[in-house]
Amino acid sequence: MAVMLGLGLWGLDRGTMWRDESVTYQMARRTLPQIRDALGTVDAVHGLYYLLMHPVLALWPSEVTMRLPSVLAAVAATALVAALGCRLARPRVGLWAGLLYATTPVVTHYAQEGRSYALVAASAAGATYLLVGAAGLAPGTRRGGSRAGSRGASRTASRTTGRARRWLVGRTAGPAAGRTASRAGWAGGQADSRADRPVRGPTLAPGEGTALAPGPTPGAASTPAPGPGAASRPAGPAGEAASATRVRSAVRVRGDVPRPAPGPGPGGPGARGRAAGWRWAAYGGVVAVTALLHVFAVLMLAAHALTLLVSRAPRRVWRGWGSAAAGAVGAVVPLALVARRQSAQIAWIRHPTPGRLWAVVEEFAGPSALVLAVNLLLLAIAVIRPRRRTLTAVALPLICVPPVLLFALALHRPCFHERYLLFALAGIPLLAAAGADRLAEAVAGRRRAVVAAAGVLAIGCAFGWQFPLHQREREPLSRQDDLAALSAAVGRLTRPGEPVLYDPPKERRIAIAYPRPLAGLRDIALATPGPASGTLYGVDVGPTELLRRLDGARSAWLIAADEPETRGPKAPVLTGHFRLAYSLCLRGVRLERYVRAGPAH
Repeated sequence: MAVMLGLGLWGLDRGTMWRDESVTYQMARRTLPQIRDALGTVDAVHGLYYLLMHPVLALWPSEVTMRLPSVLAAVAATALVAALGCRLARPRVGLWAGLLYATTPVVTHYAQEGRSYALVAASAAGATYLLVGAAGLAPGTRRGGSRAGSRGASRTASRTTGRARRWLVGRTAGPAAGRTASRAGWAGGQADSRADRPVRGPTLAPGEGTALAPGPTPGAASTPAPGPGAASRPAGPAGEAASATRVRSAVRVRGDVPRPAPGPGPGGPGARGRAAGWRWAAYGGVVAVTALLHVFAVLMLAAHALTLLVSRAPRRVWRGWGSAAAGAVGAVVPLALVARRQSAQIAWIRHPTPGRLWAVVEEFAGPSALVLAVNLLLLAIAVIRPRRRTLTAVALPLICVPPVLLFALALHRPCFHERYLLFALAGIPLLAAAGADRLAEAVAGRRRAVVAAAGVLAIGCAFGWQFPLHQREREPLSRQDDLAALSAAVGRLTRPGEPVLYDPPKERRIAIAYPRPLAGLRDIALATPGPASGTLYGVDVGPTELLRRLDGARSAWLIAADEPETRGPKAPVLTGHFRLAYSLCLRGVRLERYVRAGPAH
């Protein structure tokens, strides 16, 4: 956690936002009714995230404040990955898995971004941890139970067994044993149903023991045979205790271990059932929140189902998981329906190819060739020769199932991107740490401290090898665009009072994110601003009204998307009455200046 926090805070202030962060910045600063109105038309999949960021940016609106929740979410995800490694394997596996997760470049990339993906990854890791506890997947736990309950039941059975043995000795010691058995209901061959109940009796003297031998079956009368010298034994408890070493029991207890009487109590079936119900309710709630943060996170349910399948979970576990999963899916279905209507927002994503799947593997397990090769080797060891089969059953489906399902969905409707799958990355460090643990056992044996330190050193070397990649993630060029640089460039080239047109309206994000350099320009095409219109970037006027507003202007600036397929309606209006006098290609946009071809009206 300390390593992840340090890496998250290092270079957090890049001095600029990119386009998606600018959306977070402007949406979270709107009023709650304005956020509600906007989500009806755009970005519904990020609605919960904007609501969470609303009070954060209300305290102090800045780029660093906007990114801090992602840093803290990455720290939480690191802790949960390490906890999963500890619970499913051993502490050094958890240590290595947490460090591997924290030092992966793509993790630090999204840890320093004002978007929801780091929160989704942390919430998904929490749901996986809750699944392990609710389904009893960790070694040493019962299915649907807990370690503490198992240990408590063992201690109770041990104490009950000891009491029963002492009771048998007391009942069969001395000549009074026959009379005692008769009074207890053994006379006439009638077995007492209370034979399974632990009853206190005289204990053996120190150093003495007794041999318990099977006696006659229930229904046959039995009396202990007096040993030699029975008549001369002293009466009383001392004589009975002394004779206990020479007397064998004629009473047989089924299985030689009495069963405690069922009944209500802190460890009874009712209490365990209620505890399991609360665990599944917590799991379902976390899954629902994760899917509401981003709808594609619901794919982790398929990975968890495969985990239960390969773990041969009993029916009661499937019932609990099914109820929790159904509740989570029911909560996210309305969001999925709204998001489907807004799918034009991701129209820029192309149909995926098998190479895209491999690119995700490179991003998550690398991306440098050496680190990628070592990680893939460790993953292969963990899968082919698993020592911790439960860990493999949890981690491997998390890696494989969501990417494959999203890839299949993207063949029908393009939506495949690695940021939508960040929550699945947690399985890679878990498997890599398990493979390293398997390899270390074969090489170094039981020198635990040395092995753990060697693993930490190896992860540190991998971080040093990929240090240039980490440095690049903290530069403005690590993102798709640099809105601060674009705003400054436009401000240097324009003069106050000049008209400017944004084509398409989304290029208005430059002025929204960094308004100061562009404060003197007139947004001549804007009809209704974004907050008032329930849109991200506002509503523009039509071509006729735009020409009327341009009447009398001798020049105008056009900020257009530098994308061949994007050509809005404003450029043709300008080219019909103005001529291009100046053009500059900046990163992601074109800045063009038009002057009137004839005399201004």
